[in-house]
Amino acid sequence: MRSPSTTSIIAMLLLARVGTALADQPAAPEWGRIDDAAARVGRYAFVANAWPATGRLTVPAGFPQIVRAAAGPRDLVVEYNADATAIAVLAPAGDPPGIVTIDTADATRQFDDGRIVFTALDARVEGDKAKLETHPGNHRIGYWSNPADCVAWTWKPTRWGAYDVRLTYSTASPSGGEIEVACGDVAVTGTLASTGGWYRYTSLPLGRLAIPTTAERTVRVRCTKPAGGAVMNLKAVTLEPACEGAPPRQAADGTVLLHARDATVRGTTLRWEPAEKKQTLGFWARPSDAAEWTFTLDAPGTFDVEVLQGCGTGQGGSEMAIDVDRGRPEAATLTFTVEDTGGFQAFKPRTVGRVTLASAGEHVLRAQPQTIAKGAACDIRQIRLVPPKVPERGLEPPPSYLDKNLNLARLPIPPLGRVRALIVTGEVLSASVPVAVRQPFQPGFGSAPDRLAGQQGMR
Repeated sequence: MRSPSTTSIIAMLLLARVGTALADQPAAPEWGRIDDAAARVGRYAFVANAWPATGRLTVPAGFPQIVRAAAGPRDLVVEYNADATAIAVLAPAGDPPGIVTIDTADATRQFDDGRIVFTALDARVEGDKAKLETHPGNHRIGYWSNPADCVAWTWKPTRWGAYDVRLTYSTASPSGGEIEVACGDVAVTGTLASTGGWYRYTSLPLGRLAIPTTAERTVRVRCTKPAGGAVMNLKAVTLEPACEGAPPRQAADGTVLLHARDATVRGTTLRWEPAEKKQTLGFWARPSDAAEWTFTLDAPGTFDVEVLQGCGTGQGGSEMAIDVDRGRPEAATLTFTVEDTGGFQAFKPRTVGRVTLASAGEHVLRAQPQTIAKGAACDIRQIRLVPPKVPERGLEPPPSYLDKNLNLARLPIPPLGRVRALIVTGEVLSASVPVAVRQPFQPGFGSAPDRLAGQQGMR
């Protein structure tokens, strides 16, 4: 018998390893599939083909800790058993099957889209009752029976700006407890509603706050008004970059102004710079940072895209992308190379392309570097969507004059001068014959032949 060759042995080992890896892959959930395209920013999509009869989307074992589940703008409940070996998202009753957005984080971290999630796993308890309880996929501050206790984290922001604040919690206490989340000397407050049990978690929006500097500060959660025997189980506090101004709307003249102050930053260093001499999006030093504008269109149509950009001396050459309605069937992408304008606040308007928006309603424009040539991509003060100008046209000659076989000698025009060429319906006719140049109509100026005749020479 011949002994197997080394190549055969390696092939058998590789096949065995592949077989083991395939066997270790979790089975697809019965309700649909999990889209992990945005997993790098802690976000997943549960794509439900049909809601189970139980109304529960079972979460696979080993899945990261869920800090928010939402169907569109509506927050859903995530339910655990006592040791977190069974986890399910409670499907919205009566809704058709669809997509549930899942945000995750086990430990405190900042994601590339700018969201900061402070989790119970590494929180600091200030008090004598509240304490960390932990199971894989379910870390929370529990036993919070003393309303005077607080939960805190120390944080140094990577950017200043506006943030929307959310609290992930559970409580079996009656509704009505009040809490405060403070970031340094700015704070938001909210009222807790009962989630129906200590193992049933949801996310509560608390409002928007502005972080004025990148100085280190303390994020602190405290109870300002208790309801029942315990405050809550606290799982996480999330800060998500928010619009600095207001969502833009199309103007009466058809233009759409997307000013830097009205952008939402999706990143960790990019920010709105409000100083009077700046008024721009700046600190664009990371290619993963993007700016988004959500705007409303009343009159759809075709628009020229004009970018007001600045770039420091020797810093040009970065490649930028403008995505409109990314992910939709009518999505469009424009690209341009950043010009050195001699200064990041030496702004220059540039028309970088044209897009067609076929429907009225809400649209999203996103600006993001594809490559950064030097220290920073550019500053952008504003982007405008401008309906193309229709060129003005003078008096049209009779149709017979537009015949491409036009006999110049038969034109009823007196000899007024000589020209080198004549353009008729896009064709250049070499000529050295007398030709009159048509002038725009002026009321009261001569007869029709006179107006066609104009004056000698080309203008």
